[in-house]
Amino acid sequence: MLLGSEVMQIKVKDFIEKIENQAYRHETILADKEEDVLQNVDQAVFPLIDKMVDAISKEELAETELVIGDGEDRISIMLETGIINLPFENIKRVDNFFDDLEAEVPVIVYFIAKGRLLNESDFKIMRISPASEFVKDHGQKTVALAASDALNRILANRESAKEE
Repeated sequence: MLLGSEVMQIKVKDFIEKIENQAYRHETILADKEEDVLQNVDQAVFPLIDKMVDAISKEELAETELVIGDGEDRISIMLETGIINLPFENIKRVDNFFDDLEAEVPVIVYFIAKGRLLNESDFKIMRISPASEFVKDHGQKTVALAASDALNRILANRESAKEE
C-alpha cells in the first residue's frame, strides 16, 4: 500500500485476502443509549475517526465501530477502509466488480450504519473520502452528520412504529 504524499492504494486481490483473513484492525467502542450519543455526536464518533486516522497513517486496513445498545435495538455506526461500497462482511462479492484482480485501486473510507428501522434494509453505506484525504481531515465532519442522520432516522422510525 502507498500513502505518504500519494493516494493510499492496494491491489484488489491483496485487499480481498486481507479482509478474508481478518488481517485488518478492528476496534469497537460501546455506548448505552442513542439519546446519549445524539447529545454530542461529534464527541461520540471522534474515537472512530481517531482510530481510523491512526490505522491509515500506519497503512493498515481498518474497521472501527460504535455499538449503541444491544439486542434487537442494537445500532452500529462504523467506518471501514474499502475499495468498493460493500462492507467487509460482503467480501466474497468484491471480485465481481473488478476485471483485473492485480489492479491497484485507491483505498476509500466508508461510513456504515446498521439498525432496525433505519430503512427498508436496516443498512446504509456511504463513501466518505479517499483514505489519504481522510487523514487530512477531509470528510470527518461528514461522519458526524451521517451518524446523526442515521440515529435520528432510526429513532423517528421506531417512534412511528410504536404509534401504528
